[in-house]
Amino acid sequence: MSAVNPAYDRPMIGNLTTSENQNTAFGGSPLDAVAFDRLMMAFAPFETAPEILVGVSGGADSMALALLAHDWCQAQGGRVVAVSVDHGLRKAASDEARWVAAELARHNIEHITKHWQGEKPKGAVQEKARQVRYQIFDDLMRDTGILHLLVAHHAGDQRETIAMRRDRGTTLIGQAGMSARRYLRHGRVLRPLLAVAKADLVATLTARGQAWIEDPSNIDEKFERVRVRKVFEAGASRPPDITADASARRALETRIGRLLAGAVTLHTNGVAILNPHVLLDPNTDRNAAIHALGQVVRTVGGAGYMPALDKLCGVLDRLGADKTARISLGGCVLHGRKGGICVYREFGRMAQDAIEVDTESLTRSLVVRFDNRFEWQADETDLSGQTGRWIAPLGLCDVFHTKSFRAALGEIAPFIGNLPRAALASVPALYDKEGLLSVGGLEVSELSDVLSAAGCGRPLGRGLIASGGSWQFAPQVPLWESGFKSSPKPDNLLA
Repeated sequence: MSAVNPAYDRPMIGNLTTSENQNTAFGGSPLDAVAFDRLMMAFAPFETAPEILVGVSGGADSMALALLAHDWCQAQGGRVVAVSVDHGLRKAASDEARWVAAELARHNIEHITKHWQGEKPKGAVQEKARQVRYQIFDDLMRDTGILHLLVAHHAGDQRETIAMRRDRGTTLIGQAGMSARRYLRHGRVLRPLLAVAKADLVATLTARGQAWIEDPSNIDEKFERVRVRKVFEAGASRPPDITADASARRALETRIGRLLAGAVTLHTNGVAILNPHVLLDPNTDRNAAIHALGQVVRTVGGAGYMPALDKLCGVLDRLGADKTARISLGGCVLHGRKGGICVYREFGRMAQDAIEVDTESLTRSLVVRFDNRFEWQADETDLSGQTGRWIAPLGLCDVFHTKSFRAALGEIAPFIGNLPRAALASVPALYDKEGLLSVGGLEVSELSDVLSAAGCGRPLGRGLIASGGSWQFAPQVPLWESGFKSSPKPDNLLA
């Protein structure tokens, strides 16, 4: 049994719990290398020498996952990087992060601590902290190039999640609980322990002589999850069957994935085209169509969640009755046209204030985020040349409102030129004091040709515009998020 590092003893940590004083509270069997390899192979393929991030709070679940993942990666010549997020919400959090770093160092596991900077919310703290945590993870995946993030949600967490979601009357997928696999903008989140009991994770640490930390929020009944857990422990309610729920979810997600691949084309300027003959076919599974439509609206609108189920049902019914309908939903417009149902960001729902690109922000990060949907990346070879610029919707540009510009756009970039004017208005653009520099989803050289063909007075040569940076459509939730699917993302689904 390893001793607790004296630099981070009980008074400093607060709720440091050793495996000795917790072992009597749990039964369970330790996970070995064979069992964990079987869990990880459900997410194959991985790189020859896999590199993996693991979110580690210091609790029993995440500590066990970090040790298991480290052994698994080492056996294949890879590495694990553990990440702790100090949300700054508890005084003990920084001490706990240091303790985690010291403990993992004994196992030769790399560790990084990230901090939630800025003002903290007054309400919905846990939900906001979760959002910030995953944003930090996503940024780290972007910066390191590591494509996989493991988190330690286990079978008990899944049962509690299902129970809470059913009480709220959420969608069928929501009622099935957490997905084993989901996608961020720069990698994927994997939950290999969803079928593993908490007792087995505690037993894994006990067998290795590894201590862990107990978060006081895990026993605080002001949180819904704690109350649900206590109801299960008291036998007052029967926990859900997570195996049956997972099977139902996998089947539905497979149908959704096939429908997305067959009925949706998502373009680099953030506009989606839906095939009504597939989406609205009477033979198409209704639940799959509802969720597919919801995922498209969420992605194009840059939202974190799908619109309400009843609203999605109503929209499907309206489109089925009138394939030329024009409907507002979830910050988007769904516009039935000859080429299909066009889904684009609603201009009137966007912030109309321009975002200034300044030296200070570019020094911290080369990336500027716009409307929670696009990322503009500066040219790092010349940061000084990137200042004195603004990002705003294309609809605010004077040249956009000229027929010559839109006609030239249609000649140079037929798809973009064929979009409704309102769809083009919501596309982001980069400006300086002289006018338009670049447009999201349009190559710089193409923009130069468009401006020239439109007879714009500004002498914009290719060399000048080429320093304007680059655009990427990067919504908060990527479209291809069928959690259990292992097949590659179709080429027509860019985000």
